[in-house]
Amino acid sequence: MIKIGNIEITPEKKIIAIITAVLVLAITIYVIFFAPLFVKLKIKFSEYMAIEHEVRQYRSIIESAGKVYSERTLQSEEDVSRSIDELAKHGKVKDVKFISINPEKVVRKEDTQYKVLPVEMELESTYAGLGVFLGSLDDLEKTLVKVKSFNISHDKNDPTKFITDLEVEVYLSEK
Repeated sequence: MIKIGNIEITPEKKIIAIITAVLVLAITIYVIFFAPLFVKLKIKFSEYMAIEHEVRQYRSIIESAGKVYSERTLQSEEDVSRSIDELAKHGKVKDVKFISINPEKVVRKEDTQYKVLPVEMELESTYAGLGVFLGSLDDLEKTLVKVKSFNISHDKNDPTKFITDLEVEVYLSEK
């Protein structure tokens, strides 16, 4: 038994004092280090859940898009003229005038099951007509088209019209 001033420290009190000191130290460490980490963890978890929700939405969109495209019957290499004709008719309906259409050689895209026909076109249209045409290329039934590049400039003869150099890739079936 130890005596400090008027206080007697017995072995039982010594054990209680050590346990109390360890608990105070543990609580202090928790408050200083772990509590802020749990707050950050909770914030990150809510961010994770939001991202997970977005990923589920995008996967759903991708799956539905895959179903739409897989329902399409793509033209074969022998029927390239039908694809170009469908593209031209579609443009005409959207008030786009085709000045020139220059298909190039059919190439096989690496890591895909499709062949691709690059087509360079020169178009004349209004700005709105071009936007409607480009936005509606997805509506083609027998032709899957990807816009590779385009360059728009004013028509020198008619300021309300635009001349567009458009490069697209027309996807063809293996058959």
